[in-house]
Amino acid sequence: MYIRIFHLISSGLVLLSLLSACAPKATPIPVDLVGTRAADLASMMMTQTAAAYSPTPPPTFTPEPTATATIEPTSVVIRPPTIKNGPAACYVKPSTSSALTSNITDTKVVELLAIGATPGWYKILNPYFYSPCWVAENNLDLDNNMDLSTFPTE
Repeated sequence: MYIRIFHLISSGLVLLSLLSACAPKATPIPVDLVGTRAADLASMMMTQTAAAYSPTPPPTFTPEPTATATIEPTSVVIRPPTIKNGPAACYVKPSTSSALTSNITDTKVVELLAIGATPGWYKILNPYFYSPCWVAENNLDLDNNMDLSTFPTE
């Protein structure tokens, strides 16, 4: 009886080993290569210190010093345009029939903006309202050394 049980158990073990040998193999867990590589790189970057990386600084360009020309001061001083024979009437257009914007007091310094296409008129910046207006030539004192060719003609 014991022998019979022994044969039964041993034949059962043999049968089990045969069955396990014929069983399909377990499939390996798929490996995420991109995710694994990214995790490895992240881990490596976290363990490195900022001071460990020191790139070579780019070369700096230092230009050679060059001589600069010095500007000699001119002895001619040009005085700015001023109002004479005032108060001078300042008009919207270069005509006495145009609208009057203001009267500019005598000896008031003004800024010249343009020369009139109509002879005898100059466009100035109104010193009171800071808008352009026209003054007759007989009311404007211009320096003889002033180069009027640099101003536009309107």
